[in-house]
Amino acid sequence: MTDERMAAGARTSLPAWPERVEVDPSGRWFAVLGIGDEALEITRGWVRSIDRPVWTSQADDVVTATEALAAQLREARVGWRLMLAGPEADVLALRSQALSAGAVDEEIRCQVTSRERVVVHCAHCAADTEVTASAGERTACGGCGQLLHIYSHVSRFRGSYLGFRADVEAFR
Repeated sequence: MTDERMAAGARTSLPAWPERVEVDPSGRWFAVLGIGDEALEITRGWVRSIDRPVWTSQADDVVTATEALAAQLREARVGWRLMLAGPEADVLALRSQALSAGAVDEEIRCQVTSRERVVVHCAHCAADTEVTASAGERTACGGCGQLLHIYSHVSRFRGSYLGFRADVEAFR
């Protein structure tokens, strides 16, 4: 994690992703889901360390992962744990899906393999735009076309960064 991200994470909602995530020993059932090749070894390590019932899936993309996770969320019961590994944009989307289905933060553990892509939620038209960028940079909104400042705020329920008009200060 860069110094800028760490500093921003200290005063914003940017996630401070741990370098290595351990399995929750209090879990009774586990859903382990990886997205992309870089997540494969991480998820294999988690599965090897779990001595209780575990469901595992490896997906190439977030759409496939979302479908697989939906079935697991319908079956989740007390003691269920979700372990996610993959690119930040995908992990945030899956985490958001789990939270929307009723999971709580304590049931979810995430390990991010890359941070190049982000999803930016436009505060003006509500469109979500996936871009290769990071907080503090600017990008065009895929919905309204406005030039957006990618703000140092991640919505845990949307799974996206906040974007607002880059020239908003000019209207004061």
